[in-house]
Formats: sequence, C-alpha cells, structure tokens
Amino acid sequence: MTTTTKEPMPSVEAELYELSMPGRLLGKEVLDNRARRIGIVRSIRIALNPTRSELIVKGAEVEFPVDFSKVDAVGTVVQLNSVVKDAEEIEVHDVIRLQKEVLDDIKSYLGTR
Repeated sequence: MTTTTKEPMPSVEAELYELSMPGRLLGKEVLDNRARRIGIVRSIRIALNPTRSELIVKGAEVEFPVDFSKVDAVGTVVQLNSVVKDAEEIEVHDVIRLQKEVLDDIKSYLGTR
C-alpha cells in the first residue's frame, strides 16, 4: 500500500506593470466611493494558492492593495465601491508626482533611463 502525502502548494505571486504612463490601469487616479482621490494604480498583483488579484495603489506616503472585487468602474479613473480609511486625499499635483515616481521605478526595473 502506497501512501502519498500532499505537500502544500507554495504560494506564487506576480506583479504586473504596463509600459506606458498612464496606461489602461497603471497611473490612473483611484477614487473611493466618496469621490476622494486617494492615489494612483502602481501595479497589478496576481497570486495563486490562494487565488487573488488586486490593484496596488500608491498614495501619499502609503501603498496598499485593493481587491478587484472593490473596483466599481474603470474609465478615466478607477472608481472603488468602498471607503478607504487608511489613505488621505491627494491633490492633482500629487497625481503627477506619483505617476513620475512609478514610471521612474519601472524604468529602473528595466535598467533603462
């Protein structure tokens, strides 16, 4: 009689970026359900075991994940269907600064300037 032990499958994560700023998601402003501008989309994170997909939002002095189930609509902005208490509201000039920071980060990952 052969017994097999099931080893737990390790979690696998990938972070996805677009190469244009703003892209279809990357760099877009993120608004909570009170229409507060709370950050921009920095990247998309996909994980397996357990399966999950989330936006990584870069705000003022904070980065946080937002599950795709909390995204209400994507157009010129990403509209969430919930309040984000951990993020403070940002201004338009902050959006431009954050977009530049994210683009510079991506360029450094790629080794280009």
